[in-house]
Amino acid sequence: MEVNHFCPTYVEQNIAEYRDNPLIEALPPIFSENEAARAMILRPQIQPEERAMSTEERWHLLARLKYVVIPRLIFYDVERTISRLLRAGYVVRNPSEAATWRSIYTAQDREQSRNLDWQLIPCESQLLIVGLSGSGKTTCADAVLRSYPQQIIHHSIWRGRHLPITQLVWLKVTCPKNGSISSFCREFARQVDVALDTGGKYEKLFSRARMREDMLEGAMRQIAATHFLGILIIDEIQRLSLHKTHGTALLLHFLQDLRTALRVPVVEIGTSKAASLFTDEMKDGRRASESGLIQFERPSKRVKEWDDFVQRIWTYQWVRHPKDPDDEMLDTVFDLSQSIPDFVVLLFKLAQQRAMLDGTETLTPALLKQTYDHALALLHPAINALRTNTTKSLSKYEDLLPVDEALAKLLEFPRHVTVVQDHLDQLFPVSGAVTTDARTEQSTTRRPYEGSTEPVDHDALNAELPPGYMDMRTAADEGDPHQYLVEKGVISCVFRRT
Repeated sequence: MEVNHFCPTYVEQNIAEYRDNPLIEALPPIFSENEAARAMILRPQIQPEERAMSTEERWHLLARLKYVVIPRLIFYDVERTISRLLRAGYVVRNPSEAATWRSIYTAQDREQSRNLDWQLIPCESQLLIVGLSGSGKTTCADAVLRSYPQQIIHHSIWRGRHLPITQLVWLKVTCPKNGSISSFCREFARQVDVALDTGGKYEKLFSRARMREDMLEGAMRQIAATHFLGILIIDEIQRLSLHKTHGTALLLHFLQDLRTALRVPVVEIGTSKAASLFTDEMKDGRRASESGLIQFERPSKRVKEWDDFVQRIWTYQWVRHPKDPDDEMLDTVFDLSQSIPDFVVLLFKLAQQRAMLDGTETLTPALLKQTYDHALALLHPAINALRTNTTKSLSKYEDLLPVDEALAKLLEFPRHVTVVQDHLDQLFPVSGAVTTDARTEQSTTRRPYEGSTEPVDHDALNAELPPGYMDMRTAADEGDPHQYLVEKGVISCVFRRT
């Protein structure tokens, strides 16, 4: 995902708790459902004349399928929850308040960080998203994060006061396979380097041989505090269960400490196995349910939402004789994919390739069955488990999938999703799908946040700052950091010393 750096335009907030907070005022507005749909949807281009191209060229066009993202109802639940968590976390970390800076200066010390907890207002801090592999969890998270394109926000002046801070709105980290804290911290550092364009500075720091786990944890807390990390998204959270040395509790407690000490909300994404990680200890189970458990479920039979998804996907036919899917085709697709969106798109792509090669140039139920039998043999055990649809068989689904590397090579797509919202018909009509001239959504629709921010010229940034510019982090070297910031005009003297 491309990282964008911005200078903010501050927007006055209607909600009382969100007022007078530059971190919240710099965010995109709270979206309506229609605005959220426009921010999350992705529609690659397809034109009828492309179907006359050579077979080799059309094989390349099939790669556009990996960019198709159409929000479904559950996407809005995730978007609303992340929007609320992000802002709630910033409420208790307002950079115009002295308590926030005291927490930053002590972030690397776990005990001192805990001692500051009483100064901070409790906030909802966690969301757990679970579902079968291929059901759209990661695609959903990426779509929501795409609605916050300003991942890095550079502040300089807020309401006439110096505010030279860098705000890291969100960070997404994939949980390492061994589930260790050190591996997780290094991956965290790697993603921070990518976001901040630091040239690998943090990854090099975290890779030092003498860095103990407690030192890695402290450095991670310091980075999150210094750059005002808004929300942390951890994908593949079920991998924690593979950590044999200390069990899952160690990293779960670390994540709890991160939320407790710094009030950084955490979104954990994983398969159904991830839910079991939070049931061993009541504390973690309670926290996982504070903001909710959102489960991506698959329909056990054809429903309108799923039919609409297939009809929209069928827009992207590059065979020479396209046609809309009828009931027989929909039944066949459902049976061969068991309604898993990833499998639908994979079957659709491979069937088109087969139709191009054998010269039939059209999709039929028989062709899809041939494709399933010959090209998707690796998925047969997992799909058969879904067909059986018993508790026992469903529990084996993840174990029956090919190993990560083989599955990734087979799919070669990000995860795909379905849609049910009627108001999205104007963005992606269902009827007459194969004759629809689908245009790239980004190029034809103005997104709700466009025009609110401008890209940063990093080379000129310091030169453009007004006289008196200071790096707030230098306050840590002063005898009384709070008084130093008051004298510099960063913190108003009306804030009570504690």
